[in-house]
Order: sequence, then structure tokens, then C-alpha cells
Amino acid sequence: MKVLPIHTFNKQNFTGIIGYDDSVSQNRRKYIREHYENEIMPYQSIYEKEPRLDEYKLKQLIAFFAAKPKKVDSETIYGLPLSNVHRISDSRRYSPNIYRGSTLYDAPEWVMQKIKDAGIKTVINLADYGDSYKNKIEQNGLEYMDFNISGMRYSFWDDDTKKDKLIAFIKAMQKEYVYLGCEFGTYKTDAAIMFNNLFNPKVKGYCKIYSPGMVDDIPQIADEIYLNMTEEDKKELGWTPEFEQEFNEKIERLLGF
Repeated sequence: MKVLPIHTFNKQNFTGIIGYDDSVSQNRRKYIREHYENEIMPYQSIYEKEPRLDEYKLKQLIAFFAAKPKKVDSETIYGLPLSNVHRISDSRRYSPNIYRGSTLYDAPEWVMQKIKDAGIKTVINLADYGDSYKNKIEQNGLEYMDFNISGMRYSFWDDDTKKDKLIAFIKAMQKEYVYLGCEFGTYKTDAAIMFNNLFNPKVKGYCKIYSPGMVDDIPQIADEIYLNMTEEDKKELGWTPEFEQEFNEKIERLLGF
């Protein structure tokens, strides 16, 4: 069996590796040569000029494009022609994925698309707009939720409806990527934030009345909803005994007890 020098080239351009002329070594060299040429040489067919991704890399790429953004693009949100736009916060942290501001009801299509492109998934309507607003939101690829604060304040909804609406609202806030909108992005958004601060166990911090007048009766409404909640309702929102104690302390403080 012959012993052959295999010429290798690197920055020093030297001959150094010794190979064998047996059938196993020949097959190995053939395999290396074929795969080496396939990696760096043009394909024979014009239809195979781009290398194909392996399954792992393909799944990674699909997952990347399918995943929602980790953070809503605040620069885009703040740059839109909307009034009183703010990022929602509690006493300990800012949420990068929940914003409040004026309604999108009269907003042009390009604003709706910018909202979506920035990473917002759900638009929550806090005012009395109707099905036309819902259709507009959904036609632009966003989820719509109705949480009419006025309806809760003036008893347009019965106790069960209030509770169900509030639970759906808190669950949407827990998922984040939300835009809260009312006529001007002020008083009704204040009330919605108070409900979220009271009932959402993911919020860490105290609760206060933001805008006297509009939300003076919110603590009373919240107390009525709480008394109507079942253990299943609380479990659905992720309440713990510790959070229930915290809730009781906050609602008593707001009610002046």
C-alpha cells in the first residue's frame, strides 16, 4: 500500500498531511472533495443557485418571523397624530407593551397600519363607538375589545355583564401589546387603568384616583364587581390569597375605610 503526501494549503503554504492509498482513504477524500465543492462552487443547475436551509435553521427562521415583538416600538406610537399617548405604568415598572391615548375611530388607514406594525395586537375601546369601529379595527388586522367605561358607570350593564367585561379586559391587559383608547385619551383611560391596577395580579404597586370627577365612583363599582366574583373568576385571572389581601387593602383605602 502506497503512502501518499496530501498537499494542503494554508497561510504558510506547506505540505504536511500523510494519507493512505487504500479504498477507505480514497472514499473519504472523494466524500470531502464532493461536499467541499458543493459548498463553495456554483451549482450546475440554474434552479439550485441558492443553498437550502437545513430543517433546524428553517424552523428557527419561521419561529423568528412568527413571534410577536418583545417590545412595542414606542417611537412609532409617539410619532402618530394621536392625543395624550402615554405608556402604561404602575408604581414599580413601565410596561413596554401597553399604551393609552385618543381613539383610533377617526384615524386614517395608514395610522392603523402603523399601530399594527409597531407591535400592538389589541385595541380596547373605552367609549361608546359601535360596530363600525369594531369592523375598522378588525379589517386592519387587529383584535378589538369593547370595554365601555361609561356603560359601567351609568349602569347600562347588569352585574354579570360588568364582571364578564372586566375579566375579559384584565385578561387582555395581562397578554399586553394593547392600545387603550377613548375620545381624548384622558378620563376613561384613567378609569381603565384603575380597574387594571385593582384587579390585575401582575400589576405591582398601589392604586390611586388619577382624575377626580370621572372616576370618583370607580372604587364603588369595583367593590360591587368583586362581591360578584366567584373563585373560578379569581383563578382565571391568577389571583392568590396574598393578592386578595392586597386587593382588599387597596379597595378599602379607596373607599375611605
